[in-house]
Amino acid sequence: MTSVYKFTFKKEVTRKFVEEQIAFAILSAECTFGQAKVRLSAAYLAADNKVVIDVSNKIGEHIAEVFTGLMIKFLGEQGFAVERIKGGKS
Repeated sequence: MTSVYKFTFKKEVTRKFVEEQIAFAILSAECTFGQAKVRLSAAYLAADNKVVIDVSNKIGEHIAEVFTGLMIKFLGEQGFAVERIKGGKS
């Protein structure tokens, strides 16, 4: 079953900032799981004030956890919203 986290940000949060933080979270996953495994398993989509991260495997979960921690650090608990969305079979 596919499962994703959808992050929503206030308009003042730039796409560049969000993509830099996702890149850092992906680098963290590469250090933990290896670059090839992350390249094959990780999936995300960034658009204006939204980000969706596939968490249907442990690599995606790791990326989402690191990304969430970064968002809390830089934006605070109230600086973004996140919700889990479960889908059908992948």
